[in-house]
Amino acid sequence: MKVLAIHNILWSHYKAKIFTELHQRLRKEGNDFFVLQLAFSELSRLGLKTDLSIHTYPYEVLFPDKAIEHIGHVEKTQKLLAALRHHRPGIVYLNGYYDPSYWFVLAYCKIKKIRVVLDFESSEISRRRVWWKEEMKKAFLSQCNALVCLGQKAAEYALKLDVKRERILSTKNVGVDNDALLEIYTRELLLREHRKAETGLPRYNFLYAGRFVERKNLDMFIRAFHEAKSFSARGTEWGLILSGEGNQKPRLQELIDSLGCESVHWMEPCEWYEVPIRYTLADIAVLPSTFEPFGFLTNEAMVYSMPVLVSERCGSAADLVIDGLNGFRFDPSNQPDFTSKLLWFMDHPEKFRQMGSNGKVIIDQWSPEIITEELIQSFHKVAAHG
Repeated sequence: MKVLAIHNILWSHYKAKIFTELHQRLRKEGNDFFVLQLAFSELSRLGLKTDLSIHTYPYEVLFPDKAIEHIGHVEKTQKLLAALRHHRPGIVYLNGYYDPSYWFVLAYCKIKKIRVVLDFESSEISRRRVWWKEEMKKAFLSQCNALVCLGQKAAEYALKLDVKRERILSTKNVGVDNDALLEIYTRELLLREHRKAETGLPRYNFLYAGRFVERKNLDMFIRAFHEAKSFSARGTEWGLILSGEGNQKPRLQELIDSLGCESVHWMEPCEWYEVPIRYTLADIAVLPSTFEPFGFLTNEAMVYSMPVLVSERCGSAADLVIDGLNGFRFDPSNQPDFTSKLLWFMDHPEKFRQMGSNGKVIIDQWSPEIITEELIQSFHKVAAHG
């Protein structure tokens, strides 16, 4: 069995662990695994280093000198088809259906009788649905041999697109390198109080880490946080850490200034292995997005035994968050709902340890090893039955 994975950017460190595990496991079985990475990174992350040391599996970057947004469809299609002819795989592991060049890849695979396992990340709530686009998706999915889905919400959407349940071989095809992240976090946690004093952080902190773009809903987060602080008897003990970068930052700073909210602390973007340090400074991780296919912030926080507050429009909310057990879900269009959840955390710090421990138990079932095993079983099933 020869598996050829097609992926978008090498920067995606959370995929490095999965691809490495797949390579090692399949090689032991006498099978081949190779990854075609389209580019090193995307425009928004060009300032960040791509850590090559974690990519310990065979791969090729097809466009090493371009951000992925700058690759034309024609040249991308040509290189992908040339790579398919060169590698002659039995299975193509394809990361999506959204790229026009992937339609040519799918057509080539059908002609050459190459089986296709598709990464399916979409969920029904992601955006307004247009009937002809839905029909195109159905056509694409009908030609794939199997789907591995980014959580239960993606699987539910696939079923609505007429994918047979038996062709959905995994609903856990998402993960972070739990062990590596926890090792960094545990080591850096020893410096928590020193770093908080250095940066002027208060006793307790909410944390958002990611891009500052509109769908992350950070303006509502800031307003809800400011309101909750005014309601809580412990409000003066709380701060908000916003870690990352994005085009919304100037507008968000204007909002902070207009509210007179002095407890918001900006942190510049950093490399993936530095992100766990940001979590050591916080107590609750928050993902307020109006939509996320999944939301890796949830995974990471739960690895660190942190309670989470996650928008119900994020895929991870359905799979990982149990209200009152390890955190809460909330309606990202309902600011009073959001504020009430923030207020609950402000008033109940004694609950954090147990909630965090509950979350760690849940996320242990989403380890890279478990995800790798499901993918390998998917490849074997497709190879045997098509």
